[in-house]
Amino acid sequence: MRKIILVLILIVPAVSFAQSSNADSNYIFWSKDRRLQENDFKIKVHNNSNTSSFAQFGFDYKVGSSFAFGLPKDYKKKIRNYLIKSASWIDTSRDVSVTIRYQQALFDMEEIYVRKFRKTVFENRKKIAWGKLKIDEINAQAMTGFSNRRVQYDTETNFGTIASKQKEWEDKISGELDEFKEFSAD
Repeated sequence: MRKIILVLILIVPAVSFAQSSNADSNYIFWSKDRRLQENDFKIKVHNNSNTSSFAQFGFDYKVGSSFAFGLPKDYKKKIRNYLIKSASWIDTSRDVSVTIRYQQALFDMEEIYVRKFRKTVFENRKKIAWGKLKIDEINAQAMTGFSNRRVQYDTETNFGTIASKQKEWEDKISGELDEFKEFSAD
């Protein structure tokens, strides 16, 4: 019986770590130093009549709603923004550089809302600790903000195909990233 317990103690964490590592290898975490590339989109299509690409972005948080001992110092790293490679596709028969530029702007835009999420968590840590504010509510606000903004961006740039509008948005997004740089995980 002791041997079985010892084996379980050794195997369960190893399996959990392996599963976590496999999931992380399917993610591209947002970084100011790493730009998206064609190979980040694991699904390749040709002559898609509707759109030139789709990137599945996501963000998660492992900050929990209990701050009994205060907000962890590494809380920024526990709120992650990423692209899921296996769920993202690109039409390689179109101008890939325009598509990548469009998707990078979306990824950067989501990072703005992730930073706003981090900021709100930081500013409201006492309310969260006392149960007066739930992290899930902050998350919902951030994702709603991103979704609404994405519609505006897609409309104004025609999914990144109007070069002058795309540049305007890139400049705006860059400024906002800088505005919230204190809440970057980099």
